[in-house]
Amino acid sequence: MRKAIGAAVTAAMLWAFTPSEAGAQETSAPASTATSQKAPVPSPWSFSVSPYLWTAGMKGKVAVGSNLPAIDVDVAFKDIFKNIDWFPPPTMVVGEVRYDRFAAFSDFIFLGLEADHSVTKGPIAASAEADLDTIVWTFGGSYRFIDNKFGSAGLLLGGRLWNVDAKGKFAGPFAGRQASGNKTWVDAIVGLNTRINLGGGFALEGEADVGGGASKVDWQLLGTLQYQAEEWLTLQAGYRYLSVDFSDGNFLYDVALSGPIIGATLRF
Repeated sequence: MRKAIGAAVTAAMLWAFTPSEAGAQETSAPASTATSQKAPVPSPWSFSVSPYLWTAGMKGKVAVGSNLPAIDVDVAFKDIFKNIDWFPPPTMVVGEVRYDRFAAFSDFIFLGLEADHSVTKGPIAASAEADLDTIVWTFGGSYRFIDNKFGSAGLLLGGRLWNVDAKGKFAGPFAGRQASGNKTWVDAIVGLNTRINLGGGFALEGEADVGGGASKVDWQLLGTLQYQAEEWLTLQAGYRYLSVDFSDGNFLYDVALSGPIIGATLRF
């Protein structure tokens, strides 16, 4: 009798402390619910900075002062490293703040160049030299009216500020003359940016803008091949052409800058 009672008590205790199938299902429910939750929605905000190197040759005419003729400037991009004034060093960087399809951008360039030119008029030979420190700051906003898996297209509106510090020297067989001048002006610009996704992390991007106001004309073309190496890093290489025609009194800056461009974009 005692053995029967003991067996009954032991069986009751085992039943009480053994989790039932329903209890096990209830305990595991929160875990399965947690795993089925959706990933957080990405933020519509993004930030990027893009340092780059533009080996821009220069071709055109520069005039400073009334006692010097216009100086022809012709520096090929393959010779650019011999003509760059490295102190202060060239600086080139783009920054962008984007919210969904809207963005604000800033593209800053500082470039110092030294150019020599020989002038021959009849039997008289002379030399002309131009030292140019140029700041080009392009700024504005954009709106992507197309944005899908195949690529994007956006409208650009903004301005381009130029600051040119020019020194000209003219040396002949009998005498030498020199003059200097500094001008700052701003042109309004409108443009278009397009991007075509090629797959495998590769894409083609092109940009064109045109404007004026202080200048007779101010325009550029830019095309790059891009590769997204990481989610936060994109590498790019291409070609850029930038032209401006500005004159004010005895100051003339009618030049085109062009050459290969390489850079990287870091996203945050």
